[in-house]
Amino acid sequence: MTTNAQKPTLVLGGTGKTGRRVVERLVARGLPVRVGSRSGVPPFDWEDRSTWAPALEGAGAVYLSYYPDLAVPGAVEAAGSFADLAVDRGVRRIALLSGRGEPDAERAEQAVRDTGADVTILRSTWFMQNFSEDYMLEHLLGGEIRLPGGDVPTPFLDAGDIADVAVAALTEERHAASSTS
Repeated sequence: MTTNAQKPTLVLGGTGKTGRRVVERLVARGLPVRVGSRSGVPPFDWEDRSTWAPALEGAGAVYLSYYPDLAVPGAVEAAGSFADLAVDRGVRRIALLSGRGEPDAERAEQAVRDTGADVTILRSTWFMQNFSEDYMLEHLLGGEIRLPGGDVPTPFLDAGDIADVAVAALTEERHAASSTS
């Protein structure tokens, strides 16, 4: 079962690596979606809080991807403030893209949870697409990639898999924290 079928899902970072995939999947399901980006209509910019409320207008769910990263100074407060505003504006469900093993990201997760929304945390590490769409492509083509991984196993996740989970969390009742099924 799908929730908020009439209300759009606001996808922050909707033109980015995971966000654009979330948008594609929502559109493929025939669900209304609003791209949250500086070039979106209406525009959304983390640095301009006056853009937040217009982007949230009428939204029922949010894919929250903080740019540049939840571990940067100011991200915890911004993500928490945005999530509070989202809930005040009627958003009931939030899927938050977070980082694995990052203390500030964990604080941002808690700030979003504290809103009382149904929250799904998507903890990610490296994206597989970093090798084909991003800054690691040049190194890969050059024949050498150096990463500070040491002896710690680190998963590389496909951005499409993240998008699949995000869309399920945002649209299916079985993923709602308040669900009784």
